[in-house]
Amino acid sequence: MTPPDVRAFVGDSYPHNHTYFVGDRKLKPHRQLATRVARLSECYPSPLESLLDLSCSKGFFVFDAVSRLGCRRALGVDLDLQCLHACQSMRRRFTGASHIHFVRFNLREMAERIDDFGGPFQTVLLINSYQYFVLGSDIAPGISLDHAEIFHLLRRVCSGRLVFENRIQLQHLQRNLKERAARLGSRFAYNPHVIIDAACRYFDVRRIVTWSRIPTIVMEAL
Repeated sequence: MTPPDVRAFVGDSYPHNHTYFVGDRKLKPHRQLATRVARLSECYPSPLESLLDLSCSKGFFVFDAVSRLGCRRALGVDLDLQCLHACQSMRRRFTGASHIHFVRFNLREMAERIDDFGGPFQTVLLINSYQYFVLGSDIAPGISLDHAEIFHLLRRVCSGRLVFENRIQLQHLQRNLKERAARLGSRFAYNPHVIIDAACRYFDVRRIVTWSRIPTIVMEAL
């Protein structure tokens, strides 16, 4: 039985594009999340063998990978304690719970501990979080201002496909992140050219699909 506070949190809380309804037999994504899941899951390899969601929020992509797609190893990573509490509570309702885990790591910690979770994952999701890896957030500082270093860490946790859906134009970032970037001055660049160029050192960029201001980029590990 899912606690009422967890049901309420996953069903109606920020970010609202990660909310879902907890039914007796399955989880039902709300409209925005359903659209995103349908779009991004088309980018997964088949069969989906393992999945790492590097900013899992309320965990739906992890649960969906195991329950709907038969994934045998799924890990959600986040730094928000309330989200992780909800994910752990939801995990208990799954018969395939032994295939599902959630941890509170940043990307560098995940790369250092990847062997503890069975080694690099076939499929890695990075959804609307890359800007925080670079510039930091209210929860944690950034990993690195060096885009190449971040993609090197992503390659360490990914053995196959990276599904990357993030804001890569400076003007599309949240206001506080634009301000942080401005304080760094000309020594710092945040734009599609420098980000994709860094990615190409470790991944083969196969496909770029633009949905509004946030592109979906499918990359294969080199």
